[in-house]
Amino acid sequence: MLSGVDLQVSSGRLTCLLGPSGSGKTTLLKILAGQLAADAGRVLLNDREFTFWPVAERGIALLHQNYALFPHLTVRENAALGLESLGLSASDIKVRTQAALQQVGAEAWADRRPAELSGGQQQRVALARVIALKPKILLLDEPLSHLDAASRLELRTTIRRLVRNSGLTVLCVLHDQKDALAMADDLAIMRAGRVVQTGAPLDVYRRPVDSWTATFLGAANLIPGKILHLGAGEFVAETALGEIHGALANSAQSLNVGAALTICIRPECLKLDTMAPEENAFAGQVTDSLFQGDFALHDFQTPSGIVLRLAEANPRHRLGSKMAYYAWVEPEDVVGFGT
Repeated sequence: MLSGVDLQVSSGRLTCLLGPSGSGKTTLLKILAGQLAADAGRVLLNDREFTFWPVAERGIALLHQNYALFPHLTVRENAALGLESLGLSASDIKVRTQAALQQVGAEAWADRRPAELSGGQQQRVALARVIALKPKILLLDEPLSHLDAASRLELRTTIRRLVRNSGLTVLCVLHDQKDALAMADDLAIMRAGRVVQTGAPLDVYRRPVDSWTATFLGAANLIPGKILHLGAGEFVAETALGEIHGALANSAQSLNVGAALTICIRPECLKLDTMAPEENAFAGQVTDSLFQGDFALHDFQTPSGIVLRLAEANPRHRLGSKMAYYAWVEPEDVVGFGT
């Protein structure tokens, strides 16, 4: 169920819609495609309302998770489905189908049948079928689901290249945060039927609006504090770790000195060293470590009892070292939001 969704999708860009199960992502796609009727609100396309337009007049294509390919038809025949209804000639259908297959890199399989293709290849054919219709907007409902890791990466690249080369407007629902961060031009986070944050993936990841969004998008150290100083969108807060300097997630948020603040520090923003700057440096010891090859995840125990999760690239530090360490972070990598 949706509850006051407010979302603007920019033309010619790939917008990824991310949220937990039940947040309303697929429901929103179905309303845009005309498969569900909205109880309230308006849907606009280029400032023209089409909330109650018939499906055939919307120019919006929705590609569901299942590929819906006919097993007795070839790839070329599957990709051409629906073009006859547009009144195109046989030669036009051939040209448009071939172009769509080329756009998704499926032209080499044109004479095969779906059973001869991998899951990733079948998804490309399904994508070619909707592209051949030349929709104004393409809606994708978890297109990377049920694919192996290699196929996911290939299809991710295919969709991004398609948007860049064709200027197609795409709204894509995903459930994997890393896929969304890697693919999107714009990112929208949904929770409980509402869009809680939108923006460029880097901005949304680095400046989450609240604790839920911070931890939904990735690992985060959340530290309670009290504001000591405010100015120009920056803050100094008193915490159990000492004073922490950082930037507000929303400089327009109404916060005052003395107000409670939640501070978010991503594990990869913390640096581990035997020396540290004057600001945002916390003494402690590595008490647990998970070595991953190219990086390691450390638990960094501070004298205050707070344990910080720290990600070290090209790891060199070893568990059980007797050296005195500091975990420290640049103020620009610290974000605070009201509680």
